[in-house]
Amino acid sequence: MALTRLLVSGFRNIRHAELVLEPKVNLFCGPNGGGKTSLLEAVHMLATGRSFRSRQHRSVIQHSSRGLTVFTQLETGYSLGVERLSDGSGRARINQRPAESSSQLASCLPLQLINSNSFAVLDGGPGVRRRLLDWTVFHVEPIFAREWKNYQIALRQRNALLRRGKIAVDAITAWEKQLAQSGERVNTLRQGHFGEFQSAVSALLSELPGGLPGSVEIGFRRGWRKETDLHTALQESREGDFSLGHTRIGPHRADIRFTLAGEAVQHILSRGQQKMLVCAVRTAMAELVSRHRAQPVFLVDDLPAELDETNQQVFARWVSRCASQVLVTGIEEGATSRPWQQLDPPWNCPKVFHVEHGNISAEPSAAL
Repeated sequence: MALTRLLVSGFRNIRHAELVLEPKVNLFCGPNGGGKTSLLEAVHMLATGRSFRSRQHRSVIQHSSRGLTVFTQLETGYSLGVERLSDGSGRARINQRPAESSSQLASCLPLQLINSNSFAVLDGGPGVRRRLLDWTVFHVEPIFAREWKNYQIALRQRNALLRRGKIAVDAITAWEKQLAQSGERVNTLRQGHFGEFQSAVSALLSELPGGLPGSVEIGFRRGWRKETDLHTALQESREGDFSLGHTRIGPHRADIRFTLAGEAVQHILSRGQQKMLVCAVRTAMAELVSRHRAQPVFLVDDLPAELDETNQQVFARWVSRCASQVLVTGIEEGATSRPWQQLDPPWNCPKVFHVEHGNISAEPSAAL
């Protein structure tokens, strides 16, 4: 799934850039504010339809431009393009044909993002951790997107009825039946890959220099009591849901818990150890997708600022085993390139781009 050619225009401070990318490691180095993160944002938009820093397209469009364009050609032969205009309109295309949804884009370009926000997953809410597992299942199980969409439709309808107050029992019963059917399928798909996810994370953590102060346990909470089916649980919770105006149980309340000796890991592990745990989780997700479907692309924003050199090397080795390609940003070229140069070929030959004032140029000396 590697990107071979990337075109970006009107994206934040990048007026125009047309890049030929290496199939494995591409480094983007330069001072802060030069446009390095913006480039990763642009690639992220190709896979999701939006930036990872803002949901408002207008804030991403360059001030002097009427819109932005991002286009790429993949090694698979596919082409992806996204256009966003300042009037709020836009379009996305796959092989020059309209994309029906952002999930279509995502299925063409499995993407893992590592940035400063990624490390907040342990302290974040259940939804943040739940989406980690859902990203994996989405790329492994083609039917997951449809089942999750059906579940969300039924959930919105049930919640709307709950907020009305007095309603006919038959009206809410019909939506509860659909909610339970889709919800059970979503849960089955999640649990079908959770064990593999657990094993992959544990295997990666075992490679950490110095190890951890114990074994990290990873648990999955499905969102309702184990001893009952979802349809029964929805019926039992209906009265309480009426009083609050929303559905309190179901797969939308699922969570993944990371514990060590019975305590949440963030209360025991150092900040550096927590970051490596998150890197292991993200890499495990990519490993599962690469086993079942295709190797993802990694976007890594300012890795030298997040990890020390030893852990950078560990993470680089992990990525080289499961990714098709990596795009990494950093301020200083030497620090950014060292972890990759110590890998086996072809991962030890990064292509370096210099980024400053929105201008991106390949460094002639980057080829090793």
